[in-house]
Amino acid sequence: MKKALSLFLALTLICTLLAGCGGNASSASPAASSASATAKSGTTFGLTPLDKPTTLRVGFFSGSAHSMPFYIADKMGFFKELNINVEYQSFIGGPAMMEASSSWDVCDCGAPGVLNGMKNYDVHMIGLADNELNTALFVRPDSDLAKDPKNPALWKGKTIILNNGTTLQYMCASYLKSIGLSLNDVKIVNMDVTSGLTAFKAGQGDAVCAWNAVAYAADDAKLVRVTDMEKMGLNNVSGLCATKDALQNKSDLVKLTWMVYYLTWQWCQKSDENMSKAVDLYVQSCEDEGVASSESICQRALKIYKCPSVKDSFADMTTKVTDRSGSGQVLQSANKLFETMDFFIGLGSYTAADRQAIIDKGLVDSSVAESCKDTLTELGYLS
Repeated sequence: MKKALSLFLALTLICTLLAGCGGNASSASPAASSASATAKSGTTFGLTPLDKPTTLRVGFFSGSAHSMPFYIADKMGFFKELNINVEYQSFIGGPAMMEASSSWDVCDCGAPGVLNGMKNYDVHMIGLADNELNTALFVRPDSDLAKDPKNPALWKGKTIILNNGTTLQYMCASYLKSIGLSLNDVKIVNMDVTSGLTAFKAGQGDAVCAWNAVAYAADDAKLVRVTDMEKMGLNNVSGLCATKDALQNKSDLVKLTWMVYYLTWQWCQKSDENMSKAVDLYVQSCEDEGVASSESICQRALKIYKCPSVKDSFADMTTKVTDRSGSGQVLQSANKLFETMDFFIGLGSYTAADRQAIIDKGLVDSSVAESCKDTLTELGYLS
């Protein structure tokens, strides 16, 4: 599989270089002049390259489907043809990613990590990246919890392994609340998701929380899936984020990255052949990052990946709706983020003042989407 993939990538690079030899000179702006820009610029999506090689630093969420558009665009040469070189900073949890925000320009992260970044580091959410339905709670098949998972008495005092401050905590707390309990009724062991599953399989804890490819690995290990975000009917959005420095000093780079991210996922969905390449690259990424995975796991993860189209993402980031609190107007994407935040406010992790600060500072930031409108319209991606 890897040999075939390597051959395909090599041929793609050769074709890109040949196309570039006959192309027009590029400019620093990501705007395209007409719907025929693909032929003129020699780039996959018709976007005009930056006028000099530029480094994009990506905060990369290891093993997550919502990081795959970055990785696929990189390995397929979509960034390279735009004069963008990608450097990765890998993380396995949102809080750690945000704490290291000075090391990246853009990232993708679950809502709790986004909120952490907004409050502590003025990180801006510039788009939605996923709705992580495959965030799940598992127990052993021979346990009392597997036989009667909705019995609150059985959960009291049990040890649950999860990564605190993440969507795993949101999911777990929501389930406990649904059966009349809270996180205070159980013992939480804070552990990253990959290590957590390994520890649980070795006999530690009474339950474990996992997401993305790791959750499917738990399924394949015959653990019992008690619940997940989809079963509970909860929104669990992930955000595409940028640092304040990147927005101020690398605006053209961020604009191009925003468009490439969403257009890459549209490219994946365009044909079975493209999706097959995406799966192969997902497997390769998991191997590189040390995340337990397989072709079957990656296929399942991409099948339920909820990345919006570029059209839907533009709408999410520019359409105002009534705040779910009932007061005032907010961006549609902010309302989805606030569903998670309002839950954490109820837990005491955030305050109403923190919520208002996100609105007042414009940390759910429509500027990047708005700056891409003309380009996307000219290329036919928006009507």
